[in-house]
This record gives sequence, C-alpha cells and structure tokens, in this order.
Amino acid sequence: MILHSVFFYLKEGAPAETAGLMKTEILDTLSAITSVREILAGPPQGIDRDVVDNDYAMSLHAKFDDLEGLQAYQSDTVHVAFVEKFKPHFERIRVFDTRTG
Repeated sequence: MILHSVFFYLKEGAPAETAGLMKTEILDTLSAITSVREILAGPPQGIDRDVVDNDYAMSLHAKFDDLEGLQAYQSDTVHVAFVEKFKPHFERIRVFDTRTG
C-alpha cells in the first residue's frame, strides 16, 4: 500500500475560497479515480508545537494498492484537470509517498 500525501501552500492573494474548493474537488472528483482506495483532505489542525507545520492551506492523503495505482492516478485526466485548475494559486506543494505495509 502507498500513502500519497500532498501539502498545498497557496500564494498570498489567492481567493479566500480556494482551499475549500480544493477540498470539495478532492473528495468529490479525485475520489472517483478507480485506483484510489481512500482519500482524505483537510486544512492544518493548528496545533501549536515547534515541529508542526501549520503554514499549508490544504492537504490531500490518498491510499493506493501499489505504484501502478499511484501512477495511474497521476496520469488520470481528472487529476490532471485538478492540478491545472488550482496550479495558478500554488506557492508550492510538498509531496510524500510512503510505503505503508
């Protein structure tokens, strides 16, 4: 199993509703990609600790059976459209792909 975690940092001046729209699209559209086993999305919890990064606006966490499933997701037209729609608002993204079992 692979856990694909993406942390989206938005540009200053991005429309206030951007993070909420991203969450809706993650849960409603990216979840429909057949290789996705589970998908979660949300903003930082806001825990005040030195080691916690609360600067991102939205995160995505998707589970895949294997590398082929992750690669199919990344090239799926639904995923590509999501990236193209929101990319103008990204300051940066951080991606962590973790083998979980």
